[in-house]
Amino acid sequence: MTELGGTPHRHSQVPSADELATRSKTVTDARALEIMDFLPPPSERVGIEAYWTVYDGNRQRINEEIAILIEADPKLGPIVAAMPPDPNRAESQEANYQLLKNALLNGAWEPYISSIRKQGAAYAFSAIEFPMWFSVIRLFRTTMRPKLFEAYANDPDRLAKALVTLSAYLDLTVAVIGDEYLRSREKTIRQQQEAILELSTPVLQVRPGLLILPIVGLIDSYRARQLTEQLLESIGKQRARAVVLDLTGVPAVDSAVANHLLQTVEAARLLGARAVVTGLSTVNAQTLVRIGVDLSNLNTAGDLQDGLEQAENWLARFRSPDEQAPVISDR
Repeated sequence: MTELGGTPHRHSQVPSADELATRSKTVTDARALEIMDFLPPPSERVGIEAYWTVYDGNRQRINEEIAILIEADPKLGPIVAAMPPDPNRAESQEANYQLLKNALLNGAWEPYISSIRKQGAAYAFSAIEFPMWFSVIRLFRTTMRPKLFEAYANDPDRLAKALVTLSAYLDLTVAVIGDEYLRSREKTIRQQQEAILELSTPVLQVRPGLLILPIVGLIDSYRARQLTEQLLESIGKQRARAVVLDLTGVPAVDSAVANHLLQTVEAARLLGARAVVTGLSTVNAQTLVRIGVDLSNLNTAGDLQDGLEQAENWLARFRSPDEQAPVISDR
């Protein structure tokens, strides 16, 4: 291990850290403040220098000992052994070493944290589970503590301060890597939610010129924008002239949902397509009347069959050589 974040060191097949880090380039203020709380305080200068002196003087030895411990660990050993060799291992370790040195001795923590964050993002997308890092931290602590005790056996005060720096450094590393694992999980959840939403709002072509959008489930602002974008994209691609929005599977319709529907219908009109809303339940209709939503510009039909018939009539009129396209305000 050495500079934490460089271990396990064989990860050439893991996605590029730079590429993965772009997904979470900025840190929320709350998370940034929480991570900064783990930094060794500048007032602990004596402890920081004491820790670095021992670490720097035993760096090669620490690397070798941790490599042996990882190889012998029943959980870590097989994972690291399965990783392909990293041809850039030496360069990566040296870069991490310099960043850590500058962070501890000069207080330049941002480049080091950024490096650990990128590596954490890469590991989060690999087969390495986050609990493995607790084992890595434990091995590093097990290797480093005896060397601090040996170096400062006759100076308890300096020893105590060096141990404080060790704990702060390890806590910081776990916090940053853990934050990246959390971000990767959040991204996965968002992607899954988006996939589910796309499946739950399919735009279907009944026949040339006629689309149907069956909506199932609750509609919030995000989903409303998403279904509007899908519908408008389909209208453009299919050159649709009529659209049926079926709300039979929507349990609740309030003023916000109604406004989204009106905006969707208006956007469809601007692209040359008329829209009819079907499947509005009795309860939802009464709710909209009670809260005073103006639906005078919305074409509606009692059920899906009525809506399709209305759309077919529009298309028939549009195709007639003796008539112009229907006026939007006509029922």
